[in-house]
Amino acid sequence: MDSCTILRDNMILLNEVKVADRFVTRLIGLLKTAVLTENQGLLLKKCNQVHTFGMKFSIDAIFLSKDGDILHMEQEMVPGKISPHIKKAYWVLELKCGSCNRLKLEINQRLVVRQKLER
Repeated sequence: MDSCTILRDNMILLNEVKVADRFVTRLIGLLKTAVLTENQGLLLKKCNQVHTFGMKFSIDAIFLSKDGDILHMEQEMVPGKISPHIKKAYWVLELKCGSCNRLKLEINQRLVVRQKLER
């Protein structure tokens, strides 16, 4: 799975984010993940709704436009829940619970996804 760095205003927010851009990687998502650190996350491409069925922990889900604008945030999404359908979302960034507050994320802020090159 590819990885990326997430930036805001040219400042690195997260640098251990996996990119789920295929059907299987989006389907599995974080199901096989035991815990997320503050620097980790999963970025789901072509996604406008998520669920936490089968998850072992709560997450924050940030819904982004294709350009990276924050459209909606679901904070403290506990296991067994379904998010709202965010029609204009293209990406969903799943992070450790509490990350929205810790990173001071707000609706309409723009996040930049910088793909890491595989060596």
